[in-house]
Amino acid sequence: MSATETTVVLPLPDALLAALEEAEREHPEACMVLRAVRSPGGAILDFEWLWANPAASRALGRDPEYLRGRRLGEVSSKDGIAGRLDLLRQVVESGRPHADHFSEGAVLLQGTAVPLRDGVLLRLRDITSAQRVEEGLRETLDWVRDVLESMPDAFFTLDADWRLTYVNHNAAALTGRSQEELFRRVLWDACPELCGTPFERTLREVAAEESYRLVELRTGRDRWHEVHAWSSGRNISTYARDITDKKRVQAERDALLAREHTGRLEAEALAQRRTHELMAARERLVQSEKLAMAGQLAAGVGHEINNPLSYVSGNLQFAVEQLTPLTRNPALPGLLPGLPGLQDALGEALDALREAKEGAERIRVIVRDLQTFARADELRLGPVDVHAALEFGISMAMTHLRSRAQVERHFGQVPPALAHEARLGQVFLHLLINAAHAIPVGAFDRHRVTVTTRREGAWVLVEVSDTGLGMTPEVLQRAFEPFFTTRPVGEGSGLGLSICLGLVRSMHGELTATSIPGLGSTFQVRLPCVEPIVQHPAGPVVRPREGALRKRVLVVDDEPQLTSVLRRILGRQHDVVVAHSGREALTLLEQDDAFDRVFCDLMMADLTGMDVHAELSRRRPELLSRFVFMTGGSFTERARAFLQAVPLPRIEKPFEPGLLHSLVESSPPRTG
Repeated sequence: MSATETTVVLPLPDALLAALEEAEREHPEACMVLRAVRSPGGAILDFEWLWANPAASRALGRDPEYLRGRRLGEVSSKDGIAGRLDLLRQVVESGRPHADHFSEGAVLLQGTAVPLRDGVLLRLRDITSAQRVEEGLRETLDWVRDVLESMPDAFFTLDADWRLTYVNHNAAALTGRSQEELFRRVLWDACPELCGTPFERTLREVAAEESYRLVELRTGRDRWHEVHAWSSGRNISTYARDITDKKRVQAERDALLAREHTGRLEAEALAQRRTHELMAARERLVQSEKLAMAGQLAAGVGHEINNPLSYVSGNLQFAVEQLTPLTRNPALPGLLPGLPGLQDALGEALDALREAKEGAERIRVIVRDLQTFARADELRLGPVDVHAALEFGISMAMTHLRSRAQVERHFGQVPPALAHEARLGQVFLHLLINAAHAIPVGAFDRHRVTVTTRREGAWVLVEVSDTGLGMTPEVLQRAFEPFFTTRPVGEGSGLGLSICLGLVRSMHGELTATSIPGLGSTFQVRLPCVEPIVQHPAGPVVRPREGALRKRVLVVDDEPQLTSVLRRILGRQHDVVVAHSGREALTLLEQDDAFDRVFCDLMMADLTGMDVHAELSRRRPELLSRFVFMTGGSFTERARAFLQAVPLPRIEKPFEPGLLHSLVESSPPRTG
């Protein structure tokens, strides 16, 4: 103790200390008596322990005998009791008790100081667990509030006096008021428009019976909610889910039933009609399965036809190119005097070859249309030439149109449309067949089916018009309804236009119709434009120049006839090497990689072109820039993904000789 301070001893009566010690010995809360330490002038400088019960010694981690006579700073840190010196001094000087919270180590304590004979009686209570529980409860309440605010439905709670104790933002939005305007207000005062409504009756029944109610209530002119209200003690919780769409569907269904059930006889006729429609729908489903199988068959057949068609077309083109100079040579009769009429015979043979080539080209177009049909289940949208899709539909529908009407095309300058090529072709095919069925047979010269295209702003418009029987306003209104048809039972399921509408909407477009009875109908398809991307022209397909540098070409295909025709087409100007499998090609490239261009089939029995690409990517990636993949259709999922991911040239079978020469001439320079 310094010379400037002293301990003023104002002892407590021994009987009081003894009674206090006896009363507080087993008390679970800490209790201690601190005595003021004053300066000679009487100012309180510190406090020292006079007595502490066992709970206090445990809270401070000190023995009671150790504490006796110790100053605050000797036992506690500034964050603990020692830091409350000013507060304790104020209790002694004011004579009024004071409560405080502070930490002693890792323990949160609640202290209550009471003045006592120039000292204080200090009681401490451990509130660490209570504080943690309170914090956990606060976090839980915040989480519950976040959940209620983020839910898409309305929720609010009421107390026994009908005051709003909680309202989320969706519930407030239903009333047109803010959450602040509603909170803690009586519901009937805050929202007087609810008074006298079924909603008020429901809530009062729940409050009176302490029960649960589920009701559907109209909350606006065209808005419905499913309301769940339940009692919890004297409080009421209410949850409301928007069921407007459900009620709209129900209303449409009820309106349909009310319209169709006008009498017993009509109901019986309707049941019979629905039976026929269901049978037609089942037949339609069967046909859909057949079409799916036909699509798979078309893909396979297209692939198998393309391979032989490639070498048939290639050989025909080669023969035409070889014979044409001979028929134009005026010296040919003099060179072969023993064969009179040879030049005429060669000319006739050349004409026959050209006709055969035209037939092969028609087969190629048919195979292309089959492959387009086979890819109808692919969902990816992209730029589509609507004129090409229309030509596909016209060619497929011509058997129906040929005996009924003439087809007129009025094509405008339109950009590509964002669509699905196969599905768009199916829509046009159905609209054209529909137009044909609207025209009676036998008046071909008097009827027209007109196909018109034009651009309107950001849309491509396609119109299919006919001069047929037309539709009445009642029929036109229901034209796109599923199962609605005006054709005899067994001749139509009534699903065609409905399916077309769904297909067009899946392409972000719209399908509409107009009609005048006796004058015909017009169906209009609107599709979003896709502005063409300006690219540098790839240059025209070139023929090899006389005296041009010979290049080395590798052809990889497991069709011997196809490799033969490629050798025949390219072999006069370039050195052609053939590999009949992917494995053979890899072995050859390992020994000799001096090829300017590699034509590789995508689908082969041994190793596919994709396998060859993967192996070279690992071992010789520098060779891949020389590759051109040849495809005949029938793409697998792996092949589709490969062609989308790999930026290498691709040519479709059958291919033009000029294209082959152009690809060889434009091959990248060899780096080795």
